Amino acid sequence: MSRVNGVGRRRFLQWGAAAATATAGATALSGCATSKSGDTRSVGSAGKLLRVGASDATGTTSLDPRHAGFGASYIALYHLYDQLMYLKGSRYELGLAESVEPNKDASEWIVRLHKHAVFHDGSPVRAADVAYSLRTLATPPSTRANNFVDLDLDRLKAVDAHTLKVGLKRPRGDFREAVLAVFSPVFPEGTRGKDFDKGVGSGPYRLEEHDGKNLRLAVNDKYWGGTSYFRRIELDLIADPAARLAALKSGQIDYAFGITATGAKAERGNSAIRVRRGGTANSNALSFAMNEQLAPFDNPDVRRAVRLAADREALVRQVLLGLGTKGDDVVGKGLPGYAGGDRKRDVAEARRLFARAKVHSLTLHAADTVPGFVAAARLLGQQLKEAGVELDVQKVPADTYYADLKGLARTPFQTFYYANRPAAVHLSATTTKGAFFNVTGLGEPHFKRLASAQATVDDSKREAAFAAVQRGLYSSGGDLLWGFQEQLDASAPGLSGVWSSQSIPVFTRARSA
Repeated sequence: MSRVNGVGRRRFLQWGAAAATATAGATALSGCATSKSGDTRSVGSAGKLLRVGASDATGTTSLDPRHAGFGASYIALYHLYDQLMYLKGSRYELGLAESVEPNKDASEWIVRLHKHAVFHDGSPVRAADVAYSLRTLATPPSTRANNFVDLDLDRLKAVDAHTLKVGLKRPRGDFREAVLAVFSPVFPEGTRGKDFDKGVGSGPYRLEEHDGKNLRLAVNDKYWGGTSYFRRIELDLIADPAARLAALKSGQIDYAFGITATGAKAERGNSAIRVRRGGTANSNALSFAMNEQLAPFDNPDVRRAVRLAADREALVRQVLLGLGTKGDDVVGKGLPGYAGGDRKRDVAEARRLFARAKVHSLTLHAADTVPGFVAAARLLGQQLKEAGVELDVQKVPADTYYADLKGLARTPFQTFYYANRPAAVHLSATTTKGAFFNVTGLGEPHFKRLASAQATVDDSKREAAFAAVQRGLYSSGGDLLWGFQEQLDASAPGLSGVWSSQSIPVFTRARSA
């Protein structure tokens, strides 16, 4: 993928015509502007400087790919490090890898690298560096290890300086889209511990300053993919979305990553800023997650009743303020490979099922890990009451919600969200055996069906197998996935060319008017 100049130089890999359609839709939404025609604000006037405000799940801006949190850290990673592949909206694209090809049964893959890539310290990017990076990411204490659980680390072999052979523990026909495109940053062989604080990668920007929270990046003039427009990027850690929006309006920053739907609505008529909607491809899938291993949700009647009692349209309208899309219990809506249905509300049937299961009350743990989740939980309580069930909403602090991953897996009913990604990517990254976030208690039957789908080499047959897995989750899974909350950012109106990967903004093609 040529992210800077010369798109024709690079080969794109797509999931058929549906990918192009979904991407076009997301692009149209991300171009939605609040500014009036011709009304712009100077961006990057001081030596082409772009100032970005963002929060981070960890409260710091980490440059260590093994532990980086979502938000500011990921923005930094996407600019400092090259990935082998990228997930861009609804398609996966080659990055540092020039090609990624399987053997006959997809138990072994050959990765060929671009020959002119160099790290920020001037050393060439070699297959040995990629092998080291994959081993490091796949080995605890790396929090990314589960993504690489099928790598056979003893069969990672540099064939030559720019060719790597990757052996797998089992066949994975989805290795490109579900492993490499999700997360595959490359760093020099031997990088460990405090070395990551230097941020040495081969990306389009290099680290200039970093105090643990805020940082400054300088353009990499020797980048193999071409030089970016902005000479510097300043990334400021601003935890509160209202504060980020205020900083943008006052001219302190040029781009606010993550604003609320309320903020977006309030600024609809403000010609001095541009609200950027991510569309379905760049959104969070919002769920009330029921653990099917724990009472009362071990009874499929109860899970079905909760889903039927929910008024999804009302949740989207009142909580997301219309800046989102109704969900139907399966991740991947609007993206290639989606096989969800169209869930209709049926209060009478929900009441009958609850009565048969002798369920009259439920407890839901809720946290504003996504703004509005607690309000959504309380609205769900009103809807369940119509079906004869009282809901006790127990509010949990958002900043400690993910501190106890094992505790999440022992919670019967809780608010939870996923990145909306193509079905094959989501299922492989989130619902496998040993996944961190198995909050719906998926068991061996699901794991076996998923493993069979993953091992299928033929693209069309693999898509059909993943569709069957989704239909099973739609029928009796534990997610009441009620809505897709678009990623909402805001910027100065003169900024263009920003693209997104898994809702993270990337500024390598960005320019100012």
